[in-house]
Amino acid sequence: MMAHVAVKGFAVAGVLSFTLLGAGCATNKSGQAKEVTRTVTSMQAMRQELAKAQVQVDDVLAAMDQLGSASTVDLPKTYKTFTTRVSQTVSQADTARRRANQMRDRWQQYIISWEKEIDQLSTPELRAKAAERRQAVRQNYDRLRDAARAMDQAYQPFLTQLRDIQKSLSLDLTPAGVKAAQPAFERAHKTGADLRQTITNFMTQIDQVMAVSPPSK
Repeated sequence: MMAHVAVKGFAVAGVLSFTLLGAGCATNKSGQAKEVTRTVTSMQAMRQELAKAQVQVDDVLAAMDQLGSASTVDLPKTYKTFTTRVSQTVSQADTARRRANQMRDRWQQYIISWEKEIDQLSTPELRAKAAERRQAVRQNYDRLRDAARAMDQAYQPFLTQLRDIQKSLSLDLTPAGVKAAQPAFERAHKTGADLRQTITNFMTQIDQVMAVSPPSK
């Protein structure tokens, strides 16, 4: 399954140029081919970032859980690891958001470029077919945009919980302080699970857009 998604460059671009643009459009023009390649590349980069984001969620939750089993002597070191993981998670969230914005902008540019070429078609049948494909492309764009928005929204409560735990323990880094923070740990696990699901959904949307293609010949 993943072997198809991971195909690089013009191999994927050639498949998606057929799928996304439709058989009637001028996909052989170098400008349009470049737009297809850039759009595909942006989706590949986004998917890679999402995979990193899921690993980071697991890592920060594991570091948080280690606080609960750390001895009094080990608590400072364990807390330092946790704070590092929190910072990394914040950074990963920013990177994922930036990648999502880049992908959204690339899709918008792709659609604009394609619509300019559609306007140059003089055959009514080809224009009608291209209009149908344009609607499908816009729907793909909307799905990816909505998935990116859902991910961004899911990050907020998760990061809030992590920061609250970090601040609480900075004021009382003792076994008693860790025990008092256990309800916050549970909430972090809940919001973390919700975030992981939205990331999975986002990856699925990307996979579906990239996998819809004619059979390889």
